[in-house]
Amino acid sequence: MADGAAIPKPPSKSEATRQSILHAAAGLFRQQGYAAVSLRDIAEAVGMKTGSLYYHFSSKESLVEEILSLGTQGAFDASRAAVEALGAAADPVDKLGAVVLAHTRFLHDEADFASANLKILQQVPPQIRERHVRQDRAYGHFVAGIIDEIAATQGLAPGIDPSVLRMLCFGAMNWSISWYDPKGASPTQIADQLMTMVRRGVLAPSHERPIPESRRT
Repeated sequence: MADGAAIPKPPSKSEATRQSILHAAAGLFRQQGYAAVSLRDIAEAVGMKTGSLYYHFSSKESLVEEILSLGTQGAFDASRAAVEALGAAADPVDKLGAVVLAHTRFLHDEADFASANLKILQQVPPQIRERHVRQDRAYGHFVAGIIDEIAATQGLAPGIDPSVLRMLCFGAMNWSISWYDPKGASPTQIADQLMTMVRRGVLAPSHERPIPESRRT
């Protein structure tokens, strides 16, 4: 560590407890759905009294809203950060690859939050669902902007409409939560396979690059 660099502080006890509650609740929602899980169930899973849980969350609704946000907004933030790290001048196909990799890593690292979203979205109160849908729509617009960049730089194969690539990417990203099963493969390997299909199916030949040897294992 460079001289003068700040040493990251460990999370406070309160924040650590809050994270434990979120992870426990997401796991229960993922397994049982929204309606079947009570605050008492969540408190028992964390090993605390139900009353103590209210120090961290005012209601079941506030708890589930944060879980939904961590799922959609978490994936969006990870993808946006990956693209920003490349720089605005980067090849838009590389930007799309960065999104696919960041999204896949999120599914791998935050499985409970990601899967809980799909399980409980239709069960939560309408006002919570609508806020979540707005987050999801913003993520979709972000990816669509990258696809528009690819089209603008003649990156699509002849006869391919940008909407085809949008459908392919949105379908993979929205439904990957339900079928994500790495079977021992790393997020990098899975992302490379997805991008290989994109390159071969809808991109111009100049973008059909082989997977680097260092990323195959």
